[in-house]
Amino acid sequence: MTDLAAALGVLRRIDSGQSVADAVLLAAHDLLYARIPRRLGDSSMRRLAEILVGRGVVPKPGDYDGKWWLWWPKSGRGPCRDCGKTRSLTRYSARFGHEYRYLCARCRSTERKQIAEQAEELLSTPGTHSRCDAVPTPASTAGSHPAETAPVGGTVVSPPSDDDWDRYVRRLHELLAALEWAGYEMPEEWDTDFDPHAGALLFTSLWRGDGCVGVECRPQQGVLALQPFEDVTGDWPDSYSLLEHSIEIPVAQSGQQAIAAVTAATGQLGLLDAAHVHVADSAPPEAKQEFAMRRIRRIFQPAATFRQLPLTDVLQEVTENEWLSAYLDWVVGMAGRDVAPDLVPDAAALGVAAWCWRNNTAVEDHHLETDVMMARVNIAVTRITQQHVCPIEGIDWDSIRDALMDPQWALPDGTLVRSLFGRGWTEVASTVTAELDRWRRLDHEVLGPETTLILMSIGGSTSYTDSWWGQGRWRSMCRRIIDDATAAGLSLPAPYDQRGPDALLADLDAPDQVPDTVLDWLIDLPDTGRDGPRGLRMNRVTRPPQHCWDPYGLTDHNP
Repeated sequence: MTDLAAALGVLRRIDSGQSVADAVLLAAHDLLYARIPRRLGDSSMRRLAEILVGRGVVPKPGDYDGKWWLWWPKSGRGPCRDCGKTRSLTRYSARFGHEYRYLCARCRSTERKQIAEQAEELLSTPGTHSRCDAVPTPASTAGSHPAETAPVGGTVVSPPSDDDWDRYVRRLHELLAALEWAGYEMPEEWDTDFDPHAGALLFTSLWRGDGCVGVECRPQQGVLALQPFEDVTGDWPDSYSLLEHSIEIPVAQSGQQAIAAVTAATGQLGLLDAAHVHVADSAPPEAKQEFAMRRIRRIFQPAATFRQLPLTDVLQEVTENEWLSAYLDWVVGMAGRDVAPDLVPDAAALGVAAWCWRNNTAVEDHHLETDVMMARVNIAVTRITQQHVCPIEGIDWDSIRDALMDPQWALPDGTLVRSLFGRGWTEVASTVTAELDRWRRLDHEVLGPETTLILMSIGGSTSYTDSWWGQGRWRSMCRRIIDDATAAGLSLPAPYDQRGPDALLADLDAPDQVPDTVLDWLIDLPDTGRDGPRGLRMNRVTRPPQHCWDPYGLTDHNP
């Protein structure tokens, strides 16, 4: 206990801003390891280890009986082993001939390329053998000579100034605004480098829950690259990549053009919508059970924090609520069983439209005369809910109710929505109001804003809303339907038979503004035959991308 108190004294000195030498920190850590049982000293050792990583002090592979990875952090910020620059670091396992090491994303990328090149050389040279432990460090690669100039597009440029770096970061955050709105965690600091061939580089991994995508920006080349996340070492067993292939997006345009290009590309890839992920068929039953339990924890832990109650107490209360339990069984557990518990404001808006307007109310009982008119009203409801969903403050249920119940609420052509339902409006209004009020009470009294947003995001990401306007993939779905139709020789609806497919695609960004004939054409392409192209109603393109979680780390004894 005296040793534990001594180590805690070192931590208190650090927290109070006092200067403590690396040797003193390491001695405190080693004292805990030697004298205190793990169950007592573990948290203090973890904290000391985090500080040491930040200072570039990392154990050798055999230190602490070779088990130091059990409490040293998987990630941190400090000097990279290979380039020596202070950056965001990830710990990689002692596999494939390597030692445990903390590397920045850039050096890890270089290491992977070198391994791949060696493997390719091995395959092309009979009789040779690979030596992964002989991979050279990237000390002579990107970033090792910051004073060099870089040829970019045939022009020699000077290394960026501090003001240039600040400008690059600000622009990068503008370019990625759609991803940030869709729930991705933006880094407080970007890793940077200056490459003799690429110029300035900014890179990181963007996480949303357990899904990840790599980002690399080359501002002097005008390129933003999105890359798959690779966990080849098994250090992130709960993770999955949100991309299968790398793409490059030109971002040299000024103003909003580049932002629109990034938004369109990320929307087409499904990155702006909630992720759909399933467990690999080869996973053992215990891994599948852990996946399901982790999903439950991610949904309801924010509610427990909001209520300041143990998670088990919140789950008990939720299961005892008959109506909420039914929603969880059907929407979350069945229709949305593969939807990740991501907090996506646009998906949450669709969830409100789907489950507080279209379903669980009298709206379906008073179905409007045409599917086109139902679609127009759905879009109008979604537009209203989008205005009152905030990732920080949650859902403003009262404002949504007031807007939907406003007697003057009308479609863009001036048609009052209440008039479309005739005498049925009284029942529609009553049931919609009841549903919104029910969710408001659950939000304020049981779930809290974050869990409610997650549940609505899942509700807005099921097959019920796959073809609805309001999701990130909308433009790419319309593009595919138009391309399929023109490839099959179908005529575009007037006036786009004269204006062309690009004009139609642009106008479909606001489908409630196009004529009925155009919206009807989009929903069900005419005269296509049994095997012809399909509109929104029956097109496979409306199905979201599917990701696979392969729990490699849970079936391997190496951490």
